[in-house]
Amino acid sequence: MLKLLPKKTFLALSLLSPLCHAADAPAAAGHYLTLYAAPGVPQDDDPYTWSTVGGKQLTKGVTKADGRAYLKGEEGEENYILKTVSMRWQLKVPARCWQGAPEAFLDCVKLAKTTSRYDEEQEALKLAEQQKEVKMQARIAAYAVAARANDDALAWLGRVPSNWTIESYGTRLLRIGDKVAAQISNALKDGGPDARQFVCRAPAEYGPVPNQAAVDAWIGAPRAVRSVRSGPAWDALVAAGEKGNWMARLELYYTLSSVNVSELSLLEQYRIVQLMEWLHKKQVGGLYSYFSASMPAAPGNSRSATWRMQDQASLYAAMLGSYDDQNSRGRVLQAESDTALAEAGNKMLACAKAALPQRH
Repeated sequence: MLKLLPKKTFLALSLLSPLCHAADAPAAAGHYLTLYAAPGVPQDDDPYTWSTVGGKQLTKGVTKADGRAYLKGEEGEENYILKTVSMRWQLKVPARCWQGAPEAFLDCVKLAKTTSRYDEEQEALKLAEQQKEVKMQARIAAYAVAARANDDALAWLGRVPSNWTIESYGTRLLRIGDKVAAQISNALKDGGPDARQFVCRAPAEYGPVPNQAAVDAWIGAPRAVRSVRSGPAWDALVAAGEKGNWMARLELYYTLSSVNVSELSLLEQYRIVQLMEWLHKKQVGGLYSYFSASMPAAPGNSRSATWRMQDQASLYAAMLGSYDDQNSRGRVLQAESDTALAEAGNKMLACAKAALPQRH
């Protein structure tokens, strides 16, 4: 608690000499403010800083038993800030106050503003929310322009809603996500898929793969190339996807989904949903592979049981034609003591290597 003006403030100032000493100066050696924990009770052991309003720190320290916080003036400056752990005081101290008689100092100094650190934090949060809202409105406006133009790289996926709302977007995203999750859940009933039934299929057996060379080049490109959604390799992948190449569309989905959502435009976020819908319609195994890593915890919160569920979901994706999962599950299965399972694992590894030699 601090006192400056009766019944209005929480600060007491005393001027013992016209000298300006550091915060750790001994008592009676400089200007100081007296901080109070309660009326008549000096605040002991309270860290403080004394700065100009512009942020230049002049003194700092910790109050002693007498509650004193030592300070000094800055030439040409009248506005100062005193901060403690929980409070902030803004004071106006004209130059004449530092030169006047000690008994006149309290009448000279004016308290401009008092706030708590909590109030400051709340104001900062409020400002951040306002700035966030402004940015969001700008993104929504940009989406509306892009949706009307429908001339982005993935426009061939079809038009998106003319106006973006979190409700409509969220509903559509959850709808397709729920469909994929439900399909995986149903497939895992009764112990999940039987790896012994695995049949290797070449990419062309799952669907059209025009411009496959562009997909192969993309998959085999360095990570630095695949992390940038521009350039010849990306343009070629997009062109293959436009022609209906299912592997190209899966790679487009993988690439966009791996980007931090804050770095994606709202239009790109909708394109991800459209890709998910198309991949689900075509039953592309790689879509289910992406979901298998985020399977919910098993009943009883058993980590081993959760891992088994994720492994089963990955096996399901492999059976649907996810070559990445054929590779990962195949390595596990080939070590099985059951010869039929081990043979299934060998088949998966050979199948994945033939389809995606770049990843082996």
